[in-house]
Amino acid sequence: MGPVSLVVPGSGVSFSYAGSPVSVLAGADGQVDFASAEMTVPPRFRGPIPHVHDTFDEAIYVVTGRLLAGTGTDEPGEAATGAMLVAPRGVRHFFSNPFDEPARVLGIWSPARIGLEFMKAVGAALPASGPPDPNLMREIYEAHGSRL
Repeated sequence: MGPVSLVVPGSGVSFSYAGSPVSVLAGADGQVDFASAEMTVPPRFRGPIPHVHDTFDEAIYVVTGRLLAGTGTDEPGEAATGAMLVAPRGVRHFFSNPFDEPARVLGIWSPARIGLEFMKAVGAALPASGPPDPNLMREIYEAHGSRL
């Protein structure tokens, strides 16, 4: 067994998602085959267009605040502190933050490299407010094994 790694938010790899910072906690160094990152979902964030990932699994754990989220064709439900959205490969999912307060979440992706590459690309293209450009989103999703 190798040495234990301890990464605190802000000390490792970071990037932006819809204008908010993302702090990668695991997976960027290739030591494990999952990635995790702490992110802030801004208030009134419309969220990504409902989508499916065909090449990686995704989970979003709500650390503080709340989101509206769902899978499949379900109506969105409130995901309050402690809730987790789990979206295995091939499962349509969505989330937004229509509330006045930011939500802090822990994102988890497997395999790590594929999930992080997607998050960096889509995060840079998502506006903090207003709708995303659907053509740009479609291009990014398709380039990363995902569908709108």
